[in-house]
Amino acid sequence: MAALYNTSVAIDAFRGINQVGDGFNVAMRYAAEMENVNVEGGTFRQMREGKLIPQELDTPIGTLAYLHRRFGEETGTLLVAISDGFVYTKELDNDDDEWILRYPLSGDDPLSDSDNDWVTYEVNTRGGQALDNPVDVLLFSNATDGMFCLYGDNYEVVHVTTPKKFGVIARYNERIWGSGIVDEPDMLVYSAPYDPFDWEADTEIPEDGAGDILIPTWDGDSFQALKQYGSTLLAIKRNSVWRVYGTNPGEFSIQQQYGGGTIEENTLAVYSEYAYMLGEHGLMQYDGSGVFPFRQDWIKNLLNDKVNHDALSLCCAAMRNSTYCIAMPINGSPFCNAILEYNTLEQSFSLRTEISVDSFLQIDERLFYTSALYPGRVFEMRDDIGKPLFCEWVSNYQDLGQKNSVKSAFLVYMMVDSEAPVELRVGIRTEKKLKTKIVKTKPGKMTRIQLNLTGRIFRLEIRSYSAVPFAIAGGVKIDLELDPD
Repeated sequence: MAALYNTSVAIDAFRGINQVGDGFNVAMRYAAEMENVNVEGGTFRQMREGKLIPQELDTPIGTLAYLHRRFGEETGTLLVAISDGFVYTKELDNDDDEWILRYPLSGDDPLSDSDNDWVTYEVNTRGGQALDNPVDVLLFSNATDGMFCLYGDNYEVVHVTTPKKFGVIARYNERIWGSGIVDEPDMLVYSAPYDPFDWEADTEIPEDGAGDILIPTWDGDSFQALKQYGSTLLAIKRNSVWRVYGTNPGEFSIQQQYGGGTIEENTLAVYSEYAYMLGEHGLMQYDGSGVFPFRQDWIKNLLNDKVNHDALSLCCAAMRNSTYCIAMPINGSPFCNAILEYNTLEQSFSLRTEISVDSFLQIDERLFYTSALYPGRVFEMRDDIGKPLFCEWVSNYQDLGQKNSVKSAFLVYMMVDSEAPVELRVGIRTEKKLKTKIVKTKPGKMTRIQLNLTGRIFRLEIRSYSAVPFAIAGGVKIDLELDPD
């Protein structure tokens, strides 16, 4: 019988979720399962609850938007909420400012649909009269009530007369574009340039007027989303994507792109040269020429086994700096109770749980969301404040290329950075059983965990319910013994 000998396994840096293949011998820096762990920069950090904005509304928020005011006596950014058909505003980052009703002021005739698409813009007229100075406005629209305009100087909300009622709108080449029309599913409509109130065609100078474009696909499909993409506009159906080029009606051209579209408009987000979205069979990426499956095998167990496919229509997404965040319902939940995050710079997946999301709002590099569990509340997703969340990191199984060897006598070493002692549950699982120890780490000192068990395959498991924020920097080392057959 061969003699025992020692070996070591090192995790030089923590990476994201990787469920490629059969779950064996994927590099240990990747996790087979991971919850509430931020691995940016290769360091293991707990995700945290973030910030709750103190003010709340009595009814669920259907649309959360923002308006940045550059002109007039009052400047700065407003949060805008549409709740139960009523439009409210409050100042961003002013925790003393309450939600104020802006429409309808009489309390009569609210919007019939609180779920609206929106864009920010600038106007030079009010009620058909020219203004001395431009005014920042928020335009919002739904396919039932049509389009409305919130003025940023006096908070007046007015109905905008449009040729059709738009379910989705976008700003492209100084025009407002609309689609998602109930009785015209193949139509794109555009306003006159620089004037979201002018939807009339100009027969003498078409470049100065409004118009529409029909893009039939004869398959019962309809436009789900409009999104500016560089110097072009993406018009996305469920099964196809079209790209609009040109600056005026005489130059407009439309080209169909390769691949399918998105099943849910709210999952579309653009970052750099890519657009991400949820397709019929998982995550998709548009790369400028077509829409293709995106790293679906990296998260296949999550998508196939955990996601509640009956509630995918509730999914929504946004960018948080360079990270694509898509809220999903998992473990049978009827609402979105997790966020799958893809760091586009580090090319890593993470999963955030213990929060619920109804809608997202991206403001610069910040990400806000409304909660499915706490209707009427707004949260900011942050990892520098708030209660630390339960976290879990589980590696893929390893046999070290030696299926003929029994592994035993595991010693796990890690350095935990924290302001106070932290309680961790560190375990090794083999094909036979799981052995876990609860250890209390000391800030700035190496933690050594001895786990006595045997098996031909093993994986590392780390969990924590710690209320003290911590980070595992510099990776992990595992010493073990091998006993070949």
